[in-house]
Amino acid sequence: MLENLKGTKHEALINLIKSLDEGLQKQVLNDINVIDLDKVDKMYKEVYVKRDEYLANKKTNYENISFVDKSELSDTERNELYDIGIKAIEEGKVAQLLMAGGQGTRLQHPGPKGTFEFDGLSLFEMQANQLKALNKETATIIPWYIMTSDINHEETIDFFETNDYFDYDKDSIYFFKQDLAPSLSKDGSLLIDEDYHIMETPNGNGGIYHSFDKSGGLDHLIEQGYEYLFLNNIDNVLVKVMDPYLIGLAVKNESDVTSKTIEPLRGESVGRLVSINGKHEVVEYTELPDGEESEYTNANLGIHVFKLSFLKCANKSDLPYHLAIKKLNFMQLSGDFFKEEALKFEKFYFDIFSQATQFSALRVGRDSEFAPLKNKEGKDSIATARKMLENNGIL
Repeated sequence: MLENLKGTKHEALINLIKSLDEGLQKQVLNDINVIDLDKVDKMYKEVYVKRDEYLANKKTNYENISFVDKSELSDTERNELYDIGIKAIEEGKVAQLLMAGGQGTRLQHPGPKGTFEFDGLSLFEMQANQLKALNKETATIIPWYIMTSDINHEETIDFFETNDYFDYDKDSIYFFKQDLAPSLSKDGSLLIDEDYHIMETPNGNGGIYHSFDKSGGLDHLIEQGYEYLFLNNIDNVLVKVMDPYLIGLAVKNESDVTSKTIEPLRGESVGRLVSINGKHEVVEYTELPDGEESEYTNANLGIHVFKLSFLKCANKSDLPYHLAIKKLNFMQLSGDFFKEEALKFEKFYFDIFSQATQFSALRVGRDSEFAPLKNKEGKDSIATARKMLENNGIL
């Protein structure tokens, strides 16, 4: 295996591996043996080496998407969406998927972000309570899938067990791990982490579809007659889990993807839902054309309903990787470990939107639906999230 690294971008690993004891050498070589080096080298070239070329050629002829504004619907129209959504849940057509792979590092919270508590009420429990209320209303049990990551999987399961699964049906909760991708040096070499493994990091929220499919969850739901999947993340404390209005719009329009949006504040650094040549996508705030940031009026909340048949088909094609440059702790050529800038490769879940034939969007109010929890202090902080929870009577 070491001979195979000669003449490649990973040649620098040879001396590092030889410096390890026999057991650790075997461990690292076993890691390398299951990695497709050609695929890694291609990823490095396309995502990092050709980065400037990609950005220069990126399309910018964005258009605003059409949407249904919930506040402008009549009582009859709102009730219709709600009734359609509730009926779909009652008939066992909709399952729930939570993205919860993150840690509470920026909150200075030791553990998975979902275990963060306000007055003894964790983020996980907040979402469980909403699901339980819907279960009671619809006389059904909604399957609850939770995507974790390598860094928080065991802690998350332990937290649920310690809290008796928040009185949710244990057999209806399914945990699965997010996929990983190798991290690389700026020269394109694989790295050795502190545990003497080849360094891999979570491959971004866009890896959720492949991970979910690989877990067997996607096929299981389809075989059980489910048709839609409600997706949201853990860090919006005002998220309306399995919102019947959004589900109702999805079912009524038979949409592949149905997204919830709000009107962004001026200068708000949140992705925008846009369309290009009739195809929908989310463009990051930093990638919007200069001076045009306020022209795109649908902020992405990370709350969506997917048709399962669409996911099964779309999942056959790989989503592209995007680059993140982060300081990571890895073995240097000296044999010592310290942090240095390295390349992380991540997929974005919204890159699948462009494959949708039918797309719908529901505009909702910020004050009752959006309060991100990202930082200990300042913007999107513990204090701002608490205030919104209090304003909405949750605390």
